[in-house]
Amino acid sequence: MICNLNCPSCPFAFLCIPMAIGAVVAFRRYKGRLQKKRIASQLSFLFITNTAFIFGVTGLIYAYFYCWESPFALMACPIGVLEHAFADRIWYLLLYLAGIIGFSSILFGRAACGWACPIGFLQDLTKGRRTKSKIDRKARYLKYAILAAIPPACYVTGTLAYTDICPIGGLTATLPHLAINPGGYTFTVYFFPKMIILAGFFFLIILMTRGWCRHLCPVGAMMAQFNKVSILQLEYYEEKCIKCFKCAKVCPMQINMPYERKSGECIRCGHCIDACPTNALAFKFTWQ
Repeated sequence: MICNLNCPSCPFAFLCIPMAIGAVVAFRRYKGRLQKKRIASQLSFLFITNTAFIFGVTGLIYAYFYCWESPFALMACPIGVLEHAFADRIWYLLLYLAGIIGFSSILFGRAACGWACPIGFLQDLTKGRRTKSKIDRKARYLKYAILAAIPPACYVTGTLAYTDICPIGGLTATLPHLAINPGGYTFTVYFFPKMIILAGFFFLIILMTRGWCRHLCPVGAMMAQFNKVSILQLEYYEEKCIKCFKCAKVCPMQINMPYERKSGECIRCGHCIDACPTNALAFKFTWQ
């Protein structure tokens, strides 16, 4: 395909424009050996996530949050699959979903949030502020409450209740569809509520580092508890530690590092490893 600078009619524009902007911002902001690798991984997954125009739509499930109604989405959203299982009473979908998320998480814990998820990448670009509020700690349980509420809401209503108001769907599906084909989009009663919640999403991720991941992401809630048992672990060598706590200062999830390294909040981003002056932290596969 030859570029004729007619971006609205080009499927690659949906990828190349945000990737180019993201790459410039991230390479200026990311520092450290692991962070350079992480941006390469995030950009790669952003591209792979939107390659249905090359490969067609697969029957696989993303191991992170991304709307399957995005114009070029390759796979299915984990939350969408969960909703369909309860709304349509297709129970075998739960086994399939548990297998995909469980397999990914038992290997890497919540690393997909830090290395693969396009929504995580967006939050890294917006950066956000560090907070010291006690409410922040308590609000982290909201994502578990949201995850727990989705099955009964879909079962009772027989609809994709979460999708109707999902800000990630608004960002990755609704807005791109409107941009590509404004005349072909069908507005529903949920459009404006979804846009208001989407505005709240942007306010949240600017207000605090990884605000969506910390407080509201139901996919993160699915994977969080695997951090304690996953094969990929964040190893701490206490004899090397000089207690400078630079690791805690750079953690985007604001975990009490290095002591909470197995926390369900850890997204395995490696900022702490790059910041440590004595190499007291390192990724390690526990089968080694």
